[in-house]
Formats: sequence, C-alpha cells, structure tokens
Amino acid sequence: MNTVTSLIHGRALLRSLLVVALVTAGPAFSAEQSAPGQSVAEPPSALDAAGQLQRLVIKPRFGFGWLRVAGGVQFQTGGITKSVLFYGPGIARVSAHKGQSHTRQSSLVVVASPQAPALDIAESADALIVAGAGLRAVVDKRTGTIAFQRPDGTPLVREQEAPVLTPGTEPSGTQTYVVEQRFALTPDESLYGLGQYNEPYMDYRGREVLMVQTNIGIVVPFMVSTRRYGLLWDTYSKMRFSDGPQGAAFRAENAPAGVDYYVVAGDTMDEVIAGYRYLTGAAPMFPKYAFGLFMSKERYATQQRLLEVVRRFRRESFPLDVIVQDWQYWAGQKDGQWDGNWSGMVWDPERYPDPAGMTRTLHDDLHTRLMVSIWPSIGNDTALAGELDAKGLRFEPLHWISKRARIYDAFSEEGRAIHFKHAKKGLFDIGVDALWMDGTEVEVGGAAHDPAEVEADIKRLGRNAMGDFGRYLNVYSLLTTRGVYEGQRASADLGDKRVFTLTRSAWAGQQRYAAMPWSGDTTASWDALRAQIAGGLNVSMAGLPYWTQDVGGFFVNAPGGERDPAYRELFARWNQFGIFNPIYRIHGTSIEREPWAFKALEPAVYRSIHRAAELRYRLLPYTYSLAWASTHDGYTMMRGLAMDFPDQPALRRVDDTYMFGPAFLVQPITRPMFHAELPPPPTVPATQLRTPDAQPGLELEYYRGMEFEQLASRTVDLQAEHHWPGPPLDSVPPGLDGLQNFSARWQGRIIAAEDGEHEIGVEGDDGFRVWLDDKLVVEDWKESGARFAGGRVELRKGQAVRVRIDYFQKGGGRSMRLAWRTPSERIALAEHQRRLDPRQATLLPAGTDWYDFWTGQRHAGGASAARRYAIDEFPLFVRAGSIVPLGPVVQYADEKPDAPYEIRIYPGADGRFTLYDDDGESYRYEKGEYATVALAWDDAQHTLRIGAREGSFPGMTEQRELNVRLMPSGPGDRVQTKTVRFHGEPVELSFTQ
Repeated sequence: MNTVTSLIHGRALLRSLLVVALVTAGPAFSAEQSAPGQSVAEPPSALDAAGQLQRLVIKPRFGFGWLRVAGGVQFQTGGITKSVLFYGPGIARVSAHKGQSHTRQSSLVVVASPQAPALDIAESADALIVAGAGLRAVVDKRTGTIAFQRPDGTPLVREQEAPVLTPGTEPSGTQTYVVEQRFALTPDESLYGLGQYNEPYMDYRGREVLMVQTNIGIVVPFMVSTRRYGLLWDTYSKMRFSDGPQGAAFRAENAPAGVDYYVVAGDTMDEVIAGYRYLTGAAPMFPKYAFGLFMSKERYATQQRLLEVVRRFRRESFPLDVIVQDWQYWAGQKDGQWDGNWSGMVWDPERYPDPAGMTRTLHDDLHTRLMVSIWPSIGNDTALAGELDAKGLRFEPLHWISKRARIYDAFSEEGRAIHFKHAKKGLFDIGVDALWMDGTEVEVGGAAHDPAEVEADIKRLGRNAMGDFGRYLNVYSLLTTRGVYEGQRASADLGDKRVFTLTRSAWAGQQRYAAMPWSGDTTASWDALRAQIAGGLNVSMAGLPYWTQDVGGFFVNAPGGERDPAYRELFARWNQFGIFNPIYRIHGTSIEREPWAFKALEPAVYRSIHRAAELRYRLLPYTYSLAWASTHDGYTMMRGLAMDFPDQPALRRVDDTYMFGPAFLVQPITRPMFHAELPPPPTVPATQLRTPDAQPGLELEYYRGMEFEQLASRTVDLQAEHHWPGPPLDSVPPGLDGLQNFSARWQGRIIAAEDGEHEIGVEGDDGFRVWLDDKLVVEDWKESGARFAGGRVELRKGQAVRVRIDYFQKGGGRSMRLAWRTPSERIALAEHQRRLDPRQATLLPAGTDWYDFWTGQRHAGGASAARRYAIDEFPLFVRAGSIVPLGPVVQYADEKPDAPYEIRIYPGADGRFTLYDDDGESYRYEKGEYATVALAWDDAQHTLRIGAREGSFPGMTEQRELNVRLMPSGPGDRVQTKTVRFHGEPVELSFTQ
C-alpha cells in the first residue's frame, strides 16, 4: 500500500512507552547501565520471578554465569561482562567490558531509557534465550556471542566472535578500551547509512569506511540492513567499519565503556529508522519557509548587495524564501585582512550600517528570511572571546584562517550558553531567522578534506570539558548545535519560533536539535554530483531526515566559470537534483550563480533552472506533509531504493536513483548530454619551453605584493607547474616572507609540438593573465579557486610563440600550471563531443507501474524506460497509486496560504496520503494545534475519499478549493477533473473507468 500515514507498524507503541528507572541492589557483576543514558561501573539490579530485587547466585557452565536484571540480562564469560537490555519493541542494547567501565558520562546520543519489559527467558545446556517484544537474543554460553532473531526465529544478525577489548590510556592518563566487534552477515543482505564519505556507492558490502568527520565527510554511526535491522554505535572516537570474507567489523580506538551498541529491528526499514529516532530523539518540524529556496554564495560583501540580490529575485519572479549571509560580515573585518574580530557575531558598521533595518526590509517588504553564518572559531578581540576566556573555554591551537582566533569549548554547558548569548544579541535580536554553523567537524587546520590531518588537528586541541578529544573526536557538531537549539527554545522571545540550523557536520541524535548537515565544500564535476546522490541517501538512511548540498558545487574550476557551456549544463542538472533534496539550496564560490546569471548566457539553461524551482514550490503541500511524517512517524523523505524495494537485488546497488517520499522516483542526470566535460589540459612539457635567451625553461620572477610591488627573486623555471609548497620548490620561494600576498611573472617561448591550432593557457589559483606573441589572450585577474583559461593560436610544428604569464596569490589554495591542448588532443575532444547521447535509461522497480511525470506515459515496473531528455527535463516517475498534492506557483512559501490545491491521482493501485498543515513557524503543533486530512484512492472503485479534517490551528484556512485530477492510465485516456470546495467534512469523488 502506498501510504505515508501507515508506514511504520507499532509507532504508537514506541511513543507511549513508559520510562522505567533502574534501581541498584549492590555489586554482583560489573555492568554499564544503571540510569537512563548512563554508562557506569555499578551493576543493574537482579530480579526474582515475582519481580522483586534480589541477588542471584548461578553455578556457571563453560565459565558462564548469568542473572536477570531490570530491563534484560547480564552474563559473564571468558573474563568479559556483557549485558542485553531492552529499550522498547524491537530495540536492545549490548554492552561488554572487562569488569570496569571507564566512564560515568551520560550518553550524548541516546535519550530513551531501558524498559522493564515482560521477557521470556529460557536456558538450555548451550544457550540462554531472552525474548522481548519484537526481538530475541540467543546467547551462546561457550563464547558469549549473541545472535539476534525475530520472535519467530528468523535470523537478523549475530556476533561472529567475542569482542576484542584492549586496554588503552588517553594522553591525560585516563584508561579506555580499543575495541573490535565482528558480525556474521548473510550473503544476500546489503548495508546502508553511516553518513557520507564522498563516494559514488551506497551499499557497504565489501567496503571499508574510515569514520572521521571532515569538511566533505559526515559521520553518523547508524547502519541499516535490507534484512530490516539496524546497528547504532554509541562511541564517539575515530572508528572504522569494514566488510570482507572474515565478516563485518566495527572498530573504535577509544571506547571507555567497552563495546556499546544497539540493535533495532522492524518489519520495514522505516520501522528500523523510527526505532533509531525513538532512541535518539524525534526531529522537530522545520519552519515552512525552510522547504523553499535558499540562495547563498561566498559571499555578499555589503548590506546593499544582499538587498539588491533579493530585489532582483522578486523582479525576475524567481521564487525565494531565504537569503544567506556568509562569513566576514563581522565588525572590524576588512576584505583581505584576517584579525581578531573573527566570528564575533557583531556586524561591520561600514558595510552593514543597519542590520536590523536590513532584516525588517527582508521580512516586511521582500518576504524573505535571513540565515547568517557563524563559526566555532572566535577571534581574540571579540567580547565573546573575552567572556569565554574568563572561564577557560577556548582551546589553545589557532584556527587556520586567522592567527588570532580559537575554537570554543562546546562540550561545556557554560560555554554553549555564553556562545548562544552572543548569537542572540548580535544576530537573533536584530531579526536573523536561522544560523549556518560552519566548520563544525570541528575544523582547526586548513587541510579540511584529509581525514588523517583533521583527526590530528582535533586531537591537538587536547582536553575539553568532558575529556580527551581522542574520546570525543567526532561529536563537536552534536554539542554546538545543542547549544543553539536549547538556547532558542529556552529564550522568552525566541522559544516559540522554530529552530533551523545548517551545519557542516553531524552525529547520531543531531536531528533532535533541528540541525541539518550539508555535504561541505565540494568541487564541481559530474563525478562530484554523482557522489552527492549516494552520500545524501546514506545520510538519510543513517536516520537523519534532512540533508542538503551546494547546488552547482562549491568550487568551480570550469574555464570561464558560468560562461562555460559545459558547466552551465552541469549546473542545470545539479539544480534538478537539488529540488528533490529535503532542503533546496544554491551555494558556492568562484562564479556568479544567482539564476539570472544564466539568463543571457543560455536562455534554455535559465528556463531549466526556473522550471525546476517552480516545480519545487508547487510540491510544497507534498513536501511539508512529508516533513510532518518525519517528525510524527520517524519517516524518511529522501529514500534509497532499498527502503521501498528491499527484496529486489537488482536495485541494491543502484546509487543514482531514489524515492522522494512515497510517490516520486528520481534519477538525476549525472553525465553530459550536450557539452562534453573537458579533462584538464596537459602541462606543457619541459622540452617545449625556452627562456628569452633560448635556454631550457622559462624566466621566473617573484614579487612581494599582489601587484608586483617589489622584486623578491629571479630564477629559471624548468617546468611551469607549481603547488606551493611542493615540487619543484618545497619551501617559500626565495625573497618572499610567506605563501600569501605575492605575485610572479613567467616569460619565454613555447615550441609547438604539431601543426595546427593550439590552446595555451593557465590553470591557476588565484588570478592570472596570459599573453601569446604580446597579445593578451587571458584576463582572469581575480581571487578564485583553481580553473583553466586559455587562448588559441595557429602554429607550425617547431614554431616558437612568445609567452608571458602574470600571476598573483592571495591565500588559500596555491597553484599555477602552464597547460595546453595540442591539435590532436582537440580533435579527440571533438570526437568525444560527437559521441554524447541525449538519451537516458531508468531501471523501474518491479511490482508496480510507473508514470513519466513529464509525458504521462505509463510503464510497467521491472524494466528500463529510455528516452531523450531536453535540458529542462530529467528522469522523474510517479508510482501507480500515488496521490500527489500540488500548490500554485508562488514566490515564497506562505505567499498564498488559501490558494487552491491540485490533487493528482495516478491510477493502477490503491493509495493513501495525509495532508498536513499548521501555522508554519511556531511550536504550537507540539500542543496539538495542527490539521490533517486523509486522502484514500480505491483503484478498483475509481473513488477518492477525502476524510474529515482532523484538528485545527489559529489562522487555519477553513475552506479550500481542491481540483482533483485523475491522470490518464493508458493511450487514448484523458485527464478527468473534479473540483470540490472542501470545508472540512468528508467527501467522496467517483471517476469513470
């Protein structure tokens, strides 16, 4: 059945579970659980048959002894103490240590409490069987390993061997464990979740994953299986997951409580993820505006420019809900000067003279919300730093981007409170609607993409308010977003305004703080787009309902940026993916990326971007209802195919296609169809370079300053290819003080290798100019990421062309490469262009029919559907039996709250959908102030039943026109339309067959 309202069996039971406190009765075996979320050294309580507390003495067999404890059982074998505690139907916790847990810290992740369920415990000579609702654990007395099964005995997952627990010591001298736990998996299961690792695959079978947060990596230690179970690891250090011939294994380098994991079982993968949300907290509703378009770039440098951009959106009738102010808006900050005012949450009065007035204009005149970037690194000269330092709540190592900024201690409750106080004063109190919390992995050094370097940087922070950073390597984001959420909810004037936070990292449980990750600073390419799809799906299947990314890629290396036709095609396709993300967001650097920038360059691309954005806004009733299902039922909006079709092996490794809610099958196009993506041009070989006096190489001059202010040194460069510092110069160039704010000039000749037209230019970061035979052919004199730009010249083999390159480096990436495309390479690229295919084939899941959203053509499932796609269309199919509510095209989410809805029905199966609405911005829904309407399609009777409206809220639209459209089910059929004025009473509409 195609339904959102009935997806997860037993959710009501999960929500109504009673919290049962555990009582300690004195030492028996050393255990880890004595209070909700705590890992401690005291044991759980032993119970007799009547449920009374008592101490049990069991004669061990095979060195095995066990006792009944509140919530489960505890046993000991091979010198290891283990416990199995039940947290609810289908949910159990396993913990294991060598007689001592080296922490009394409450869990940062799990907020549920262990229960005292009715357990059936049976014992044989070889096994102890503990059965609770929805799950049973079978303990092998010889090894102490645990096998989990369904109540009918169907295997789920089992420990392959006893845990490996190696005692360790942290730098502070605190004891800990290095742990490994292996599992035996069935050959036919696939594994998903765990977060995002910038890879193009989803299924982790046969893979190895290093679980360390990075700029472009999101770690969420929850994994789900197609056998409908999940594993949640409650350990915060560096971890590694691997799967191979010897089984699957989780390893952690610092696990103070030993092995500590949760098994979650269900009849569907939705039930499994709902169990994860029960354990770690429900995701609150985002404000309705969050489901429109976020326009962002690095960055809007003035208040005037930010307002100009929003006004242009309105003039262009291009929908927009949120404008984003990225970094460097703070007081004292001047372009190009890093100082001690970093992220002080105080606006520069010269560039932003009236931020409160700016937000009023955005809200009242332009109907747009404002999101503002903040960082965990705090400049030394800020009032925020002064207050933190008075309490010792900043770490000593300097942040890479400023020699006068340090990371604040988000592990301290007081530190979080101070941090939020300044965010409120400088941002929320002047009307800012949402925060963008950048660098929360937490970024310290500049090599933010390299897990090993990020790990080393974080560990250099030393100790935080909870302990060593080795123990708490991956969870900074969870703590700092907690501070914002709790601060807003507790605020007298902000507490009823929904929290929405964007953050560059995530951890299990972060969804309860209304914090959503994005995938970091990607570099634009078709391969990167492809990896974003798989990564976003694995974040969603790790239990986080919301995820987003930078439409168009953050860095753009295309020659000419937005002026490059190949990049424009990539941007249009990336944007089509973006509208089917939970949150739709355009962001990046290097190019102009406001949509109208494409309007004059290529009208067809602009129409594609505009059409996609309008579809996103038409889908708001559908998307907002899915958001409610995510909050209320633990639903997942962006769904790998295995979630809905887990028993179709052919779909297990389809990594570029997914479901968006119950209706839409989405396959973003991830390859060029019209403009070939050009590979990087080869570096001009050293054999083809000559100095002005005919010696090998080019003459090279280094200058202090970015405009050749002072000659620093002169040398001969044998091959003009540099990544500073690196070969051929592994240190600062002679005469320079450092690797920022310098310029360089290369002069000499290039010897042609072939007859014909050559393209000669530079791939560089930052600015460069190129002259060929004294003619300026490239003018790209701006701070920007690495990209190639060149000029064309007709040459004969052996002919020399004079070349001059001017280059400046400001900061960040440092590279310059003299490159070319010879005539033969250009011919090969032209042939590649001719082979591009505008057709795309989509594998449609079996068991249902599918409708092409654009053409209405119906296709049988289990086969491929292929056709040509123009730049403004892509493979988008609707499952038979779907009910899709659509609103009008609007310019912002709440522009027309009482507008008619179109209700599309795609026949071929029964279907259900629940429409949801509330005030869109407050937490009154938590008190029951919301309304739902159940829609049910009976395919055999060709009848739509619109249920009575359930509930209400202040400002609710009392009546709405519903235009119900039954889509054609076959050739020759026509759309059938019926219009009803819905007043909240049940309605039944019948259609002809």
